[in-house]
Amino acid sequence: MSERLNDLVTRLAAVVTDRDLDGLEVEVGRGILLRRREATTSQALIPVRVASVGLALAMGVTAGSALATSLIMTPHPHGAFSASAHLAPSTLLEDGE
Repeated sequence: MSERLNDLVTRLAAVVTDRDLDGLEVEVGRGILLRRREATTSQALIPVRVASVGLALAMGVTAGSALATSLIMTPHPHGAFSASAHLAPSTLLEDGE
């Protein structure tokens, strides 16, 4: 090793640690196990997520198409060419007599 690296390792070995590292390996093992469990749970919930997105999409399409169909099928009494519209030519001519 180079002299600089030897000096750095020597200084690092001389530094007193401020915490005990005895349980570090156990804590790392617990963290890995916890992440594996979370990954397994996440993998198990993928079908539920896909089903809920599909259901929400189906509900939105159904509600939107029902609303669009109801708007198309309902007659608009105040359309430009409707007899009951207050601005229809026939209504304006009748009021003048």
